[in-house]
Amino acid sequence: MEYVIAIAVLAVVVYFAFVRNDSGSSTSTYRGVTTPDVVVDTASEVVADANNNGITSKAELKNLTKVQLFEFAEKQNLKVKKSGTKAQVINEIHSQLR
Repeated sequence: MEYVIAIAVLAVVVYFAFVRNDSGSSTSTYRGVTTPDVVVDTASEVVADANNNGITSKAELKNLTKVQLFEFAEKQNLKVKKSGTKAQVINEIHSQLR
């Protein structure tokens, strides 16, 4: 009797390990929605001057995330406190760009 239970448990483990998780697939599904397994960083270049006029406005800075603001400040060699809020970071960057 113990052998039958052990074989059943082993069969379930093998099913979940090999059959359900097909490691060769390039997509994952969750509730019927297919998503790619690989996340591609498409926004590696931070562009703060969207209209390309040479002047970065506060409105253009507000469109960036906080992380992108830090990347932009680093590329421009600006010193910005990382502990500040997004609005404070925008104000610091904008005042140093003038």
